[in-house]
Amino acid sequence: MQPNLRACGAILAIAVTFLLACSEDHTTKPVATVIADSLVFISGGVAIDSMGTTPVVCCGLYDPGFVNERAMRIVFYDPADRKPGWQILVLVDRAQPGATTTLPTTVVPPSKIPAVSMFTATQGDELSSDAEGSAGTITVHSFSCDATKIQIDFSVDATLASEFGGGGTMDVTGSFQATFPAASCP
Repeated sequence: MQPNLRACGAILAIAVTFLLACSEDHTTKPVATVIADSLVFISGGVAIDSMGTTPVVCCGLYDPGFVNERAMRIVFYDPADRKPGWQILVLVDRAQPGATTTLPTTVVPPSKIPAVSMFTATQGDELSSDAEGSAGTITVHSFSCDATKIQIDFSVDATLASEFGGGGTMDVTGSFQATFPAASCP
């Protein structure tokens, strides 16, 4: 009978080890998406009542083979393509938390794109902080990409100009703070 007690004791010890290893104190909880958004988009003097609400968020190399810099992308779009969408891009090794970027955004070598940029797309226009005629500021208060989450806090008070000749402008004001589960850019 002694061998059975030893076997039971060993099984019990293994079970307790697994129980402790899998307890809530030793596991990583999934990161929930949390968004505080007060951004207002105005085109032609009229507030756009609804922007795309489906997020695509990732951190990774921006355009490998061309830019090869780590970037954070926050994109909100409408899968039905009926509503305008927007995007903010932050080069995580170039942008400085708390720094204010004046528009139009510019490229600072050796980078090939601005450290911070914003883009919106409507049914007939594409507007960007990089386009000539853009004005105002984007302040990225904080940002981070790690193994579990992506976080950003920014405010904007800007006019984005069209990337097309003769296109319009869009005013963007407000702030955006969010936490998303970590995701790598394809």
